Amino acid sequence: MGRVERHGPLYNTLRMLAVGDGLMGSMGRATDQKYLSERGILLLLILGVLVPVALVSAAGIVALVVGRGTESIVIGILVITFALGSLGAAITILVMFRKRTRLARQQMTFVTNVTHELRTPLASIRLFAQTLQMERLQDDAQRKECVEAILRESDRLTLLVERVLQWRRISEGKRIYAPKVETVEPALREALDAFRGTLRSGEATMEVDLRSTQLVHVDRAALADAVLNLLVNAHKYTGAHKEIALSSRDANGSVEVAVRDNGVGIPEAEQERIFEPFRRVDERLRSQASGVGLGLAIVRDVMAAHGGRVKVDSAPGQGSTFTLFLPRAADGAPGGAAG
Repeated sequence: MGRVERHGPLYNTLRMLAVGDGLMGSMGRATDQKYLSERGILLLLILGVLVPVALVSAAGIVALVVGRGTESIVIGILVITFALGSLGAAITILVMFRKRTRLARQQMTFVTNVTHELRTPLASIRLFAQTLQMERLQDDAQRKECVEAILRESDRLTLLVERVLQWRRISEGKRIYAPKVETVEPALREALDAFRGTLRSGEATMEVDLRSTQLVHVDRAALADAVLNLLVNAHKYTGAHKEIALSSRDANGSVEVAVRDNGVGIPEAEQERIFEPFRRVDERLRSQASGVGLGLAIVRDVMAAHGGRVKVDSAPGQGSTFTLFLPRAADGAPGGAAG
């Protein structure tokens, strides 16, 4: 895969998958125009607005203090009011500029990350497909391995596109949840099956302990998506020896679903911010664990829609445990058999 061609099919796809209002609206213009830096804009505001405002305010104060008569007082008040209004307008412009700059930065981060995420599996699929086409493989076992690799990379592409589309629906307030009263096990099994489809044989040690039998109001597909995002993150942020655990249990008034890994861990100062869209714990990990930074934001939204919450327990070098808390259904009698 080469670079993303302007107005090509991949470029247009990225525009369609853009998240947030106006996030990609100026994508075509952003690469064609040169913008001043934040420091340059701030300097212009200081020289062009703040300095004159300070001088005018000083003149108004002098008119109030030194001047005599009602006319001088009125002029002084008007001058100071004008100065304060100009200052407020300058601050508003600065806030709007910083918001625009932040959106532009998110836009470029989104395009870069999605392009990279698409390029890797597409290159692998092309390589394996060409190998099959040229009939370079000697036996059925090797051909089967190629087919499995193509299916695995296709699953990765599907997960990526689904994640971006989910976030677009969430950001536009169009995602619809259809909860039913059932146990969490069907959703967890669905997430496990999808996750295992993306793994190479023996790539990770999986521990599964599904004990919850209580009923909850749950959108099975949405919960499966949330758990799958947690499993994918656990896979990304662990080293060569990957240990991932998925568990569920009944607690007082709720059902807890936990995903644990033996990965790099998350500093305490970052544990609240990781649920923000496009947030990455450490930019230095991009080359090792690429992604678009939407998984945990989706998890938080899914839990909020279910009246639940998500909690992270982690420390650098000690792995992470993400726990989902789902409130039990009002008639929360025990459900089916334990997993």
